[in-house]
Amino acid sequence: VVLHQPGQRSLLGLLAPRLPFSHRNYAASMQVSRRVALERGDGTRASALSMYANPPTEHLSVGEFEDFALDRLRLLSMIDMARAKGLKGDALESVIRKARNELMPNTPVGARKDVYSHFILRLAYCRSEELRRWFLQNELELFKWRFVNNAPDDRNSWLLAHGLKYQAISREEFESIREELAQVMAARREDPAAIAAIDRTEHYKVPFEEVIDLVRQRRVFLRGGFAYVPESDLVSIVSNQVRMLWSKQLATISRSWPALRADEAERLAGFLEGLASQYVGEDYSKPRSGTKVSLSELPTIARRSFPLCMHNMYSKLQDTHHLKHTARMQFGLFLKAIGLTYEESLAFWRAQFTKNMPQDKFDKEYRYGVRYNYGLEGKRQDWSPYQCSKIIGSPGSNAAAGEHHGCPFRNFDEGQLRAQMQQMQISNADASFIVEKVRGHHYQVACGKYFEAKHAGTTLIETELGGITHPNQYFEESVKFYAPPEVEAAPTSEQSDQFGKD
Repeated sequence: VVLHQPGQRSLLGLLAPRLPFSHRNYAASMQVSRRVALERGDGTRASALSMYANPPTEHLSVGEFEDFALDRLRLLSMIDMARAKGLKGDALESVIRKARNELMPNTPVGARKDVYSHFILRLAYCRSEELRRWFLQNELELFKWRFVNNAPDDRNSWLLAHGLKYQAISREEFESIREELAQVMAARREDPAAIAAIDRTEHYKVPFEEVIDLVRQRRVFLRGGFAYVPESDLVSIVSNQVRMLWSKQLATISRSWPALRADEAERLAGFLEGLASQYVGEDYSKPRSGTKVSLSELPTIARRSFPLCMHNMYSKLQDTHHLKHTARMQFGLFLKAIGLTYEESLAFWRAQFTKNMPQDKFDKEYRYGVRYNYGLEGKRQDWSPYQCSKIIGSPGSNAAAGEHHGCPFRNFDEGQLRAQMQQMQISNADASFIVEKVRGHHYQVACGKYFEAKHAGTTLIETELGGITHPNQYFEESVKFYAPPEVEAAPTSEQSDQFGKD
């Protein structure tokens, strides 16, 4: 199966509008990009810069389509998590470099994957303002990293090829205005180390009308209709141009999506629509060794090791002896994954619901749902527990209507969240950090901080992962935290003799 058939435009080609660059400029830019990519195939430098001006037209199998998309999603998710943790500078660069080398290596094969996967995720993330914002933020971080890490000569060639008249000034021109540039840096209250390094800093001439904000703030030196900007400012200027371009393209794709969805209903539409909530982490569908829970342990385990989403549903179930369908699915699959057998789950739900209804009513109306979760009814599929991206991306719950599913960090308003943090004995400082992350829509990092606050001494959000990606991940990490330390077995007599001989 291929993405476009003979005589037809490709799916990707239908979606990407032509850009206002000449064919000559586009061809030149592609030559520059390919040369840079091939010359730096060791993976130590950023891969080729690209505005992704035109979609690829080669055949692509559906298998490659899906694999490329998932790898791009992993890459952007790692960047997003690093941003949510507040990483900047070298720390953020390190995360991007490692992710890029692993998922989009700087090779001809990796370059092909890079181009295709970018366009595929445009399709998946065009459908709402929230999705478009997430895609743009993380793609631009990747772009900026590549821009900074390309050699000045290659960067200048790329700018020229794209019709961006931002050229590095010569050494002679720099010397003629060095004092003025230093005065501007001092007025901007730049780091003294940066001022001292001015001789090693690349400066660019930019038409002043393209940096009006910097001119208004007197943050640039002006001469002859040009603003002289350091490399650090150029990154922002170029990335803003790229952002505007990609935003327009995503809006165009969004308007085309209904018709395109109809054309691809049988092949790719379902995959694309589910990609934004696709889980790309570890498999938590089965309990790991040492984390399996029995029904008798549930009250204790729930109190200390359930993530807030599951604790919320468990508490509401204890209070009202009822949960609506979506919550029963979300919570029931979680219980299944932590080790409750079908018989234990049935006993658990029956014990709760029959406080409000006769057993025959429960058996008639609710037993089927428990059996369904365990693959004993319906499609007889071994359903996996919901990951955070699916929980966060699903429609929010309405507690007033008796709905308690979803992610509390996303669904609760600030007052509710602070009250919940107080009830869970979270310190004011940690609660404020959590609320700040929620305001920035970084719900998984907020959950990671909640984990740290509930498990003294842990540093989950300081790790590369940075946050919680799955409720069962939270649970397993908590169980490990509370597990008694392993005691090394005493050496056997044979081992003792061996130690003595050595």
